[in-house]
Amino acid sequence: MSETELYLRGNKNAAIITAMSELFSVSIQEATNIYYQSETAQLIEEKVADLHCRSEKYLATIVWEEYLENNKPSKPHKRGK
Repeated sequence: MSETELYLRGNKNAAIITAMSELFSVSIQEATNIYYQSETAQLIEEKVADLHCRSEKYLATIVWEEYLENNKPSKPHKRGK
């Protein structure tokens, strides 16, 4: 990978993290953790479905939705009588 590609990837990741922080009122640190732990970040890295071509706000929303889906509180099981 060229130096230019590394630079562009770093900028894209930073822009997604910043957008997530601004859109969802979380700290940069929290947004960074959410981003790098997401499956979406891996897909962007692998250039799956041209995700890397999408806007930063769109990708921030996708990552955030993934985070919410993966962190839903579990419902207690109801026992039958």
